[in-house]
Amino acid sequence: MTVLRESPWYQEILQEGLAQGIEQGIEQGIQQERRGSLERILKLRFSEIPSEISVKIQALTLEQLEELMATALTVNSLDEFTQHLPN
Repeated sequence: MTVLRESPWYQEILQEGLAQGIEQGIEQGIQQERRGSLERILKLRFSEIPSEISVKIQALTLEQLEELMATALTVNSLDEFTQHLPN
């Protein structure tokens, strides 16, 4: 096992795995920050938000979150915002 760990091939695979893990962690952190920002925008504009909207927000991709942040700033009601949420 020690010989395998010391091989350049093993080290390369290990480094690639670490880089992918770091990248995924950063993306998840950004996604979580966007979720929080979207919910804060909605709360500031419309007071409390129903839990079913929060649940839907938790399932959104980063791209969907970014699109909906702009939507949250332009709609006139929470009902109007809800119409823009994916099913």
